[in-house]
Amino acid sequence: MAKKSSSGKLTSGLSESRKLEILGILIMAIGALLALSIITYNSADYALIQSLSTDTIFTVDEGPALRIQNGLGVVGAYLSYVFVYLLFGYTSIIIPILILSYGWFIFRGFDVKQLLWPTAYGIWTMVLLSTILGWVYNRYEAYSSVWNGSAGIAMSRVLENITGIGSIVILGVLFVVTVLMLLDRDLQKTVDFIKSTVAEWKEKQAEKREERAQKKAEKAKQKQEQQEIEAQRQAEQKMKQRQASTQARQNSEPAKEQSIDDIVERSQEEDLERMRQQKEEVKDLDQRPRAIIDKGEAEKVVDEEEDDVDIAVYVGKGDEEADAKELDRQNKDKAKEVPEIKYKFPTIDLLDSPPHEGNEVDLEEIKENKRIILDKLKRHKIEILSINAIVGPTVTLYELEPAPDVKISKIESYANDLKMATAAHGLRIIAPIPGRSAVGIEVPNGARETVYIKSVINTKRFVETDMELPVAFGKTIENEVFLVDLTRMPHLLIAGATGSGKTVGINTIITCLLYKCHPDNLKFVMIDPKKIELSLFRNIERHFLATLPGAEEPIVTDTTKAQETLESLTKEMDERYDLLKMAMVRDIKDYNRKYEEGDLDEELGHRHLPYIVVVIDELADLMMTAGKQIEEPIARLAQLARAVGIHLVVATQRPSVNVITGTIKANFPARIAYQVASKVDSRTILDTGGADQLIGRGDMLFTNGGGMTRIQNAFVSTEEVEKITAFIGNQMGYKHPYHLPVIEDEDGVSDIPDPLEDIDEYFEAAAKIVVLHQQGSVSLLQRKLKIGYNRAGRIIDQLYNAGVVGPYQGSTARDVLVDDEDELEQLLDELDEFEG
Repeated sequence: MAKKSSSGKLTSGLSESRKLEILGILIMAIGALLALSIITYNSADYALIQSLSTDTIFTVDEGPALRIQNGLGVVGAYLSYVFVYLLFGYTSIIIPILILSYGWFIFRGFDVKQLLWPTAYGIWTMVLLSTILGWVYNRYEAYSSVWNGSAGIAMSRVLENITGIGSIVILGVLFVVTVLMLLDRDLQKTVDFIKSTVAEWKEKQAEKREERAQKKAEKAKQKQEQQEIEAQRQAEQKMKQRQASTQARQNSEPAKEQSIDDIVERSQEEDLERMRQQKEEVKDLDQRPRAIIDKGEAEKVVDEEEDDVDIAVYVGKGDEEADAKELDRQNKDKAKEVPEIKYKFPTIDLLDSPPHEGNEVDLEEIKENKRIILDKLKRHKIEILSINAIVGPTVTLYELEPAPDVKISKIESYANDLKMATAAHGLRIIAPIPGRSAVGIEVPNGARETVYIKSVINTKRFVETDMELPVAFGKTIENEVFLVDLTRMPHLLIAGATGSGKTVGINTIITCLLYKCHPDNLKFVMIDPKKIELSLFRNIERHFLATLPGAEEPIVTDTTKAQETLESLTKEMDERYDLLKMAMVRDIKDYNRKYEEGDLDEELGHRHLPYIVVVIDELADLMMTAGKQIEEPIARLAQLARAVGIHLVVATQRPSVNVITGTIKANFPARIAYQVASKVDSRTILDTGGADQLIGRGDMLFTNGGGMTRIQNAFVSTEEVEKITAFIGNQMGYKHPYHLPVIEDEDGVSDIPDPLEDIDEYFEAAAKIVVLHQQGSVSLLQRKLKIGYNRAGRIIDQLYNAGVVGPYQGSTARDVLVDDEDELEQLLDELDEFEG
């Protein structure tokens, strides 16, 4: 606890916050005056200073003191002489800037420890700049020494004596490193950015050179064609003239034999005709169907020799790629709307770019699969009228239109025969395809495509969406980005065997939300009994994580703590419902809108409510150790938490009925199944088979209570997650993580740390405010102490443990148990004695 001063226990006077404000103003005034003295330095003032005496300072007429040019008079002349002339020249202006910063932080009540790094950086920059300017002055005397000061000249001379001409190399390297530290304290990231920028520039230059070469070749080709046409025209004209003259001679001399010129003319005419035919043949050859089709095209290939059933092959063009900087621009504008912290969204260049060479579709493979499917079905007397192939990243869907008299169940019964005939691992039959009069057979591609997270996030569909919590899982068979809003699901149940892509899927969900949501609007509660899967997200604790007060780790790994966290979330849910009830709104979106418009009174406890996404990986471990204690809060949150902005993402690698119980399953309409071991597991998670026929590595089925969609999960690597979390973690976040409510046991004792162990510095000031107003309100402390909601809530909990206020009473303020300030002083004395 902050110790009370020995000067006595005053019942009135200035509060601690008011004293800090006055101290901050005084420090800022000192900084401003020092800056004025440095800026108005005049070298002539020094001679006047030397001639000053006690008598001349107080001389009313034109004494030396009145001729001093410094804006701060005699004091300013002395100060500027020390800082500008004796020390570091005009670069000394950094010192009053630092003093002003300290004064501002103290005035606003910010933690001055945050200025330790800027202070060290500022002093280092001042010394370095002074030395560099001193080096230039020693060499060239290109300007007055006031820019570098005597200290700068001395340091540069010492360095030059030691290293000679190498001194400028050393100073240059130090200057570059200092500038890079100013731009971005992560030097490795800056180097990587420069390398990528240079690589992009080289690539653009190569493209431009290739484009110029291509244009040059096209011009040369056009010129050659024009020359050929002109030569052909001249030859034809010459031939016509010769034919006319020959005809005239034949008319005059019919008995004369053919000359050699006639034979040459006919030969030239035949050659020209042959050239025209060859050009037409080349053009026809270019228009023939190729064996490989680039993505984005659709082509119909007829195989009339084997059967009379045509196959049309379709490959979706996919979503249009967004401008490379469009997402960054949008996020920058979004960050400006929340001035509480200077937050920068992760940039798109943190993600790995997909290979430039596009995946190709092997028509021979498709035609072979078509032949096998039709042949197998024909042997069982199943007639197929038409067949289409839709090529996706992982599988190709063959749409078969059976004859009217064919039973669908008959096709389904031959699934194993088709699987063996195609030698495909994971063939799946959809009978019928929803919304179409066709049966679908999904056959894995021989060469599957990796869907990179950047190719999903950097699309217009994702960038331009107005969803609250957008999640782009990956791409469908049609090569379209599968984008859903987590607020509409509203909870998600995920199951998959080890190595099927479940953890990558969770990382994809979190990554999408980090790229679209500001820390002010989104918090994560991460529960990871395996202790390693979600550990990558520790760096974003001060920005995006919500924890219990006093929690040692931002990621919950202990089963007991997981139970407490889930119960705390149910309490948070109840508190939010009370706020919605007072605001007379139905959901969190309308509530926040009314709060931002100023329609809700903070004195009644109203505050901005961020969305909370609870990520649990792995549910099976929790159910095995806690069972009902875990199941009940999860079921309650799943039933009620949607309206107040709390959403669950629960994952398990054991989709058995004792893990995914009926109570949990009934409240999770949105489910994802990666590859599982058996049909029983598939039915447990999806209520139907199919997940056992997936081929792993992100191949998944998604259902939201309606149809089933097969998706290739976007791949986000561990390195990409590390870069994103480091980018966020290196920024200055909130002072504390978002704190969830404290759970009190049956005796009314909370689980927060003992009040004598981790007391807030505003504890005494808060106690006096609460007793003076006789109101145990979080919003009262926010307003009077100018602190955030989480910190004020934590102080209220500490006051409760100290016996100043009563227990939590929902939306109403807590009762104050201390009647006056004399009783409060006695209570604080007792706590001091106990602590001592």
